[in-house]
Amino acid sequence: MRQLLWVWMLLMALAFVNDRCHCCLQEERSGLLEIKAWFGHASDGSYRLEDWDKEDLNCCNWDRVACDNTTNRVIQLDLSGVNYDALEDLYLNASLFLPFKELVTLELSSNQLVGGLKNQGSLLSILFSLHGN
Repeated sequence: MRQLLWVWMLLMALAFVNDRCHCCLQEERSGLLEIKAWFGHASDGSYRLEDWDKEDLNCCNWDRVACDNTTNRVIQLDLSGVNYDALEDLYLNASLFLPFKELVTLELSSNQLVGGLKNQGSLLSILFSLHGN
């Protein structure tokens, strides 16, 4: 009976540890996958984001992504050169970056960005001022 109690306690502890995954937030992981899809739709550049995988729950370990160690929120995105060799210019869909509430650094250089979609002026100005830091 005592062994059964220990086994039960061990199983409960393991369930608690597995439930406490130190992963990025689902909203931000989904946002990153949307960015990857957007680059894939807009150009052939999504292959530069090929390790961004919906099966990997911890997007903090993905290339080009950095997260805060405490909150696990995305604080840095390096998207430079993802659209480098595209044949056409891109109009940025700035709403793709709305899920990232603690984003501090956004690198968008070498992507042939020529502007943004209509009705996103204020959001674009925030993004480009963020990019300039």
